[in-house]
Amino acid sequence: MVTYKQDLPPEGGFSPFEWAARGPKRLFNGYTQIGLFVGFTAVSWGFFLRWQANKRAIDLEMRDARLAVEPILEAERDREFLKLLRRNRDEENELMKNVKGWKTGTLWGEPVYHNPGGHFILPIYEELCAHMSTKDKNEMFLDHMKRNV
Repeated sequence: MVTYKQDLPPEGGFSPFEWAARGPKRLFNGYTQIGLFVGFTAVSWGFFLRWQANKRAIDLEMRDARLAVEPILEAERDREFLKLLRRNRDEENELMKNVKGWKTGTLWGEPVYHNPGGHFILPIYEELCAHMSTKDKNEMFLDHMKRNV
């Protein structure tokens, strides 16, 4: 007497084995994909053009603000420059007060600059920074370089 059942194929045989590669199931057909691409691109261009117009308006406003403030900043820079020249002159007067015959702006009585037209002569950097600390000289030089770049 047999107590087990032999494992046999089902009646009619096994179904055919699928050995060919199957691609993933497509969610959208080609026309739908092209339509979605065109729609997404159109919406993106709309947002981009709006952003670009906004950026252009902000840039224009910033340019106008810079042009409005620039004369004020230049005037302040000129005032600070004249104050520095005044401090240098006062420092020279203080240093040379005990020297007999010393006159500020001259070298032993001879004018340092030949200035027949009465024009302002810009002093050289070393003369301008003669009574400054090294840190202040470097800051002034770097500020000048930033403006001229």
